[in-house]
Amino acid sequence: MEQSCIDKVKKFVEEHLKQEFSLTELADYTGYSAFHFAREFKNALGLSVMEYVRNQRVHAAAKDIADGKNICDVAMDYCFDTHAGFTKAFTSIYGCTPKDYAKYAEKQKTNKGVKLMETSKIVIRHICKDDVQDLWENVYSAMTPRQITEEIIIPGMENYKKGAGISMVAEVDGKVVMNLPITKDTWLPFAIVWDNNYVSDGGDNDIIMTKMLDELKKQAKNHLNIATLIKPSGENDEGSKTFEKFGFTRAFVSNGMDYLMLAL
Repeated sequence: MEQSCIDKVKKFVEEHLKQEFSLTELADYTGYSAFHFAREFKNALGLSVMEYVRNQRVHAAAKDIADGKNICDVAMDYCFDTHAGFTKAFTSIYGCTPKDYAKYAEKQKTNKGVKLMETSKIVIRHICKDDVQDLWENVYSAMTPRQITEEIIIPGMENYKKGAGISMVAEVDGKVVMNLPITKDTWLPFAIVWDNNYVSDGGDNDIIMTKMLDELKKQAKNHLNIATLIKPSGENDEGSKTFEKFGFTRAFVSNGMDYLMLAL
């Protein structure tokens, strides 16, 4: 199936998310038979046509829920016959119920970042599965809980077991507020630092990041036999400037990227 046809289908779906339509109607719209259309669409996107439609409806519904709209009304708006069916579809994609997502969205409106107090307890430790909620609320707000589990937490834990990486989190007064992973893919004594686009704020977050880096350097040297950390950033962007403050030096520039290094 040509890309122009796929784009045509995507546009149709986007414009009709709140209207019922069938596979046959979509196929007729593209000029294909239903069987051929369904097969070619799945080959191109890896999803069946109606799986794709359901996913797009759920994503659109999530935006409405975040805006404060009633969950039952949103479910009906996007052609889900029952609240249970909508909850099941939503949870399969986001890894949380619509109700939990609404609570999360409300928290995000008042989330003003980390403020340390004299009594605050900072713990730097390895990432674990129980961190998903805190990471969702405080670090990876653009991802879903399912994505965080599958793309951040599980790889971080598995890399540590294989000696291929380390993923540290900073916990402040019982809440995870920062994540700093590194990966080592070869036998060379280098590791790449992936920092979630951290930018220095000159305040409490820098205190936490400093502690994270100190522990990460120890772990990288002792557990992975790493001699040098490498931090890629956009050329001359705030990320580069930030990590220079933390002791990294600009080693070289390639294809619009700065590569900073820190010897351990």
